[in-house]
Amino acid sequence: MPDVSVIIPCYRAGRFLARFCASLRAQTYSGGWEAVFVDDGDDGCDYGPVLAEGFRLIRRKNGGAAAARNTGLDSATGGIILFADPDDLMDPDWMSHLVESVEGVDLGWCGFRLRGGESGPTTEMAPPDPGAVYRGEDVKRRVRKAVFGYRVRDILRWWTPKRMWRGCGREFGNVWAKAFRRTVIGDLRFDETLVTYDDAMFLSAYAERAKSMRVSSASDYEYIVRPEGVMSSGLSKRKASVKFTMRDARRRLDPGMKWWRGTYLLSAVELLRDAGVAAAWRYLTFKGEKK
Repeated sequence: MPDVSVIIPCYRAGRFLARFCASLRAQTYSGGWEAVFVDDGDDGCDYGPVLAEGFRLIRRKNGGAAAARNTGLDSATGGIILFADPDDLMDPDWMSHLVESVEGVDLGWCGFRLRGGESGPTTEMAPPDPGAVYRGEDVKRRVRKAVFGYRVRDILRWWTPKRMWRGCGREFGNVWAKAFRRTVIGDLRFDETLVTYDDAMFLSAYAERAKSMRVSSASDYEYIVRPEGVMSSGLSKRKASVKFTMRDARRRLDPGMKWWRGTYLLSAVELLRDAGVAAAWRYLTFKGEKK
């Protein structure tokens, strides 16, 4: 049985696979590990680089990244679960540092690098508290602040988004700079109703189960923002729909709105700006999006 399973959802990733597989094969981690690639219904993709390296490949009908990650979770056998996207890159010590971060705790939290395109500038997204260890309720508080950290007073800073982001302590709610334990995941799965932010919601739900976490200063993962990616195009085109589905997903996780009230109100303000009074009102009154 491998120590580590790396789950990689794939769709339209053919041109990146050779480089990604080389990045994965270059990992310095000395323990046993497996890579589980999940083909999310991309029949035209050449998975030759994956098969040539002897990595596992699972094929399924198209269902989105959340569904592909769930398929990977159902098949993975490692005690430590990592995630990666095939159009990104990892430094050789990425796996080793993540495994070190989760030693003796339930959740390992590392930083990453954000690059704008193949040749764009790179920004290090380091967590603000490297070396910190959280236990008990502090785990949930730490993750909630990072993923859904907007408070009601942050709405006053809405016109200056960069200051608002830094002021409230938000971080990217990704899963590819985190290490999870299979025993804690249990039956937890990604929310397949979400077209984006499924990783943030999974991370938040996982924090409900985790009893401890460690923050690491390592930033070995490079997330590349591409024009055709969700962060650039898909999210802006589906902005209103995303807000409605995220509202409902957050409500399922925290019906009493104890920790996402500020995000709820901020989204309503953004809907008022982008989609008008009717959309904002439907959002605030927990009605569905008008088609």
